[in-house]
Amino acid sequence: MEEKKWDMYTYILESKQAVRDIVDHQEEIFNSTVDYILGKEIDQIYIIGSGTSYHAAVAAKPIIEKVLGIKVFQSYPIPFKDELIFNKNTLVIGISHAGMSASTIAGLDKARDEGFSTIAVTAEKDTPILKHADQQLFIDMPMEYAGPKTKGYICSIVTLVILGLKVALKQNKITQETYDDYIERMLKSSDNIPSIAEKSLQWYQDNKDEFLKCRRLYILGYENCISAMLEGTLKISESVRYSTQCYELEEFMHGIYHCIDKDTYMLYLGSGGQYFERTKRLKRYFEEERQAHCFLISNEKNNEKDFNFPFTNDKDFAVLEYIVPLQVFARSCSADLGIDANIPSDPDFHKKMQSYVYEE
Repeated sequence: MEEKKWDMYTYILESKQAVRDIVDHQEEIFNSTVDYILGKEIDQIYIIGSGTSYHAAVAAKPIIEKVLGIKVFQSYPIPFKDELIFNKNTLVIGISHAGMSASTIAGLDKARDEGFSTIAVTAEKDTPILKHADQQLFIDMPMEYAGPKTKGYICSIVTLVILGLKVALKQNKITQETYDDYIERMLKSSDNIPSIAEKSLQWYQDNKDEFLKCRRLYILGYENCISAMLEGTLKISESVRYSTQCYELEEFMHGIYHCIDKDTYMLYLGSGGQYFERTKRLKRYFEEERQAHCFLISNEKNNEKDFNFPFTNDKDFAVLEYIVPLQVFARSCSADLGIDANIPSDPDFHKKMQSYVYEE
């Protein structure tokens, strides 16, 4: 596969080092934001964002809840803007990678109007969102110029998780030993990313002829891979530009299964745990009774079409690994279909929809 400037595959490979760089520079990145939170009385947290930002919040939420011992909600910005929130001791974290999301800005404005504490999280400086929160936190990573973001997703998760861990440590809700264990496990998972990407590329090539016939794709996941399922669906939709949908494993069984036929392609994220056997049972059903095109992504290989890798299957950080085969699929399949995912299907879409704020 030829790599070009602004190539998604290159950014996937860079994710490992990007995570390590955030960990290595955590004091300078997080200290002022941690101090801001420590100076507030916080009973609950809302993390708001769209697309990749929302998916990062889905991944980070359970860890932050666990270490801080308070409720954390992930929300799309517009539903948040219209929601009634009665607890004034609320922290709202608004994420916009490019810093221009009109909906996230509207959510932060609502939070300020309600007297909530606010933090804007973005990967780019001097962007409009920074004027709409009381505190700013930067996703500290080299610029990612590719259209569909890959490294940015990984670094957004890591940024949110470390923020929660550092606050919990300062509040004596976790010990230094617990903090170090989280960081060590996070690095163990993210360090696998280049190897997973290389294996994913080979898996794609082995199944390329079949993949290129796909025009209707479902991705199923559960537990710690819901975020990867959501983000992978977005990346593939952005890149290959055909119908791609995703469902939590059990939710899929409540009606959606009726539409599966021999022209349907299905990717299953089998990250171990209590629902892994159920995932494999569902896959066998659709292979044998509906003749669907089924591919299992897990640390097992049940047939030649499955993707297997010695994933950590870490209950908190497997998401950093299972997203990679979907990212590689998005990049590889779009290129083979003659689609340059870096070129928007409509460059003026956000202007037409007024979904970005370009300057203030």
